[in-house]
Amino acid sequence: MTFKRPWTRAILATGLALSLSTTAFAERTVLGGNPPGSLFNSISNALATVVTNNSSLTVDVLPQGGTVYYPMMITGEVDFGLVNPFDAEAAQKGMPPYGDSLTSQGFKLSTVLIGKSINLSFVTTKDSGINSIKDLKGKRVVVEYGAFASSSITAAALLASAGMTKDDVIAVTVGSYPQGVKAVQEGRADAAVASLGSGVVQELDATRGARILSVDNTPAAEAGARQHGSSWEVLPVKPGIPGVAEPIHALGWGVPVLARADLGDDKVTEFLDAVWNNHAQLPGVFGWMRGWTPDKFVNKATSIPYHPAAIQYYKQKGVWTPEMDKVQAALQ
Repeated sequence: MTFKRPWTRAILATGLALSLSTTAFAERTVLGGNPPGSLFNSISNALATVVTNNSSLTVDVLPQGGTVYYPMMITGEVDFGLVNPFDAEAAQKGMPPYGDSLTSQGFKLSTVLIGKSINLSFVTTKDSGINSIKDLKGKRVVVEYGAFASSSITAAALLASAGMTKDDVIAVTVGSYPQGVKAVQEGRADAAVASLGSGVVQELDATRGARILSVDNTPAAEAGARQHGSSWEVLPVKPGIPGVAEPIHALGWGVPVLARADLGDDKVTEFLDAVWNNHAQLPGVFGWMRGWTPDKFVNKATSIPYHPAAIQYYKQKGVWTPEMDKVQAALQ
């Protein structure tokens, strides 16, 4: 996979929600998120709104995944981004699918904060007759998400939680996370990765009825998922959100907000301070972010070292511990 600067320029030029003028570009802050309909897109827009309203930063959201915006961090076109920790670790270390990108040494990333846990599983339709992940054997399942490597990793982890691989299903390929759920809605796939609570799952539920498949709450299931990343946890999910009619379990991890490693200390500190002091405003923009609180921002489960400015900020707040010094040293 080769990333070229003209392609990244084209992304900016085709109106993917940046609306940046040449003169204003240097004055603005860009936060990478996923396409509309995804949970990450809603989270990104909430963070952008709160930071813009409570600091001197003007935050624009680039509605693309890390595979697109990592190269734009190298060129200075993107400052912050949301991505799953396993994809970020692969990018940081130059592991597939990133090893043949701009640098074989990987992309230089840093953690700013870790937010609320995201819950993920496969989604199918209510009338599919599919009641468990094991029932997906031989079914059409979206397992390849093109440039959106994070969703491909999630699909592999979910299958592994049930002792399966993509060889056990009929593999369907799409170009993004929302397209996967759309494929289920349109009958082109039987199941796809779902971010619980995301807009595209709500749409599926409204049109055809959605069913989120439960992950087995067993050590074996968690161990299977961790073949595809050490941060996976099996987490309980209460009924009441689209596709969840009774208590189930899903795979999850805390959502990291990353920065390019060379981003200036002042910008990192201002972004972090705005979120820390105004986190109570986040649910007013996007209700899912209830529980996105500072007590989660420092997390030893991080797969990417923290930015020095973030460490300094957390030390001033008294929440950076000697244990976190050990975690940080191990990640350098």
